[in-house]
Amino acid sequence: MYHINDYVLVSSTEDTLDGQTAWNKILRGDIELLSESTNPGITNSAFWIQIPIVNNSDVEDFYLEVDYPQLDYLQLYEVSKDSAIHLYETGDRFEFNLRPVQYRNFAFPVSIRRGDSIRLLFNVDKRNSATRFPLTLYSEISFYRMYNQEAIFYGFCFGFLALVVLLSIIVGIRLKMQIFIWYSLYVLTFGLRCFAKLGYGYQFITSDYPELNTHFFPFTTQLAFVFLIMYIQRYFDTKKTMPRFNSVMNYLLGLFFVSSIVWVIFPSFIVSVAPALISMRYAVVVAVIAFAYSSATNYLKIDVLRARAFLVGYSVFFLGVFSQILMEYGAIDSSLIPGDPLFVGFFIEVGVLSYAMMAILVSIIKEKNKLVIVNAQLKNLADKLQHESKEEEESPYVVLKSKAVVDAHRIRYIQSDDHYLEFYLNDKERPEVDRNKLSAVLEILPAQFVQIHRSTIVNLEYVRTIYGNYLLLNNGEELKLSRTYKSKLEERLAK
Repeated sequence: MYHINDYVLVSSTEDTLDGQTAWNKILRGDIELLSESTNPGITNSAFWIQIPIVNNSDVEDFYLEVDYPQLDYLQLYEVSKDSAIHLYETGDRFEFNLRPVQYRNFAFPVSIRRGDSIRLLFNVDKRNSATRFPLTLYSEISFYRMYNQEAIFYGFCFGFLALVVLLSIIVGIRLKMQIFIWYSLYVLTFGLRCFAKLGYGYQFITSDYPELNTHFFPFTTQLAFVFLIMYIQRYFDTKKTMPRFNSVMNYLLGLFFVSSIVWVIFPSFIVSVAPALISMRYAVVVAVIAFAYSSATNYLKIDVLRARAFLVGYSVFFLGVFSQILMEYGAIDSSLIPGDPLFVGFFIEVGVLSYAMMAILVSIIKEKNKLVIVNAQLKNLADKLQHESKEEEESPYVVLKSKAVVDAHRIRYIQSDDHYLEFYLNDKERPEVDRNKLSAVLEILPAQFVQIHRSTIVNLEYVRTIYGNYLLLNNGEELKLSRTYKSKLEERLAK
């Protein structure tokens, strides 16, 4: 195989021309040659590429490949003296099955006899967007060897992404945790975006619908940003840790939602404002990057492993995004970077984040198993207390400083409010208030009363279950469970 961009001559025109007209202009010198031979970046021009080929090999059948599948119109001509003979016409504006080679990139069969030379004239036309034309000439055997190796490599990569999506959905539904759902949708949509960017989307999903294919790649990109923001919000609990920044991202999500509806209803309008949207896309990328890094940095003091894993994975992904942007604007030569840098960065990011999600899942399972044991102990204690209460001839009473007498079994929980205590009873809407201290009341309460917070005592008879940082009562009320008293409660239940 031969990377041939260093040997080509590139011209550009503002007008869309046929091959013969373009060749006549080139011969007369009416079209100026460009210094750029691979990556002109975002332009509004059509390009004419002269490709001289001398066959000094032992083979006669070759394939000319353009390693950039997002090109609207491509025409290949063979130049013979003053004539440009039309060979092939294809592009994203044509149905996929009309391509001369059924391949994700654009490939053209070329036959050259041994010892002969030919000159090809290649036309690339894509307006108001990024344009690249990395050219490689393969022998027939090398082309199909590359084709098969590529199919195996990307099959493994997208198979891994599909497995991550499936497992995340199952875990999210089973545990009723949104973080796994948003993670699966982020991997799915950005995976589809990469699938389309590499040309597989048109080959396997939208091959009969060129117009739909035009929108498939950018629309999946937008959806991926939506789910990435929602995933970050759950991953770092930004509603609590960064409420202001979280509100800004909610506004951005609202903007995405409205623009997506407009996109679906008025797709032609989106195409007409595409150049402006490209610039806006970079502003959105900067906003999401700032949100991601700020959230991760802020979360380091809460969970170092989770924050560092995200920082590593997202940094690799951002490096891929940055490289992709530089390639689109022609700042770096795409031939210097093998493959698609954004896809490589995304694939590594998913690997790192999946490790972090596994760590979250393991911690949840451990906490759940621990809670199962604690709740079983709680149930045993509650049954024991209930049995003991039945054996008592009369219910124990608590005498308050206000001289009020309260049946202890009627008390659900007690909360401290400065110098006063509020006794919440199971048969009264308003609490009974008494001037006292929790420590003093705890000494005269029966054994089923346990302190769970510096300002709360609960009657274990009314506790339905224990979660990580709160208790759920039989009537649906939730009471905070502090870390200090949680260990004491577990000791109590273990007795």
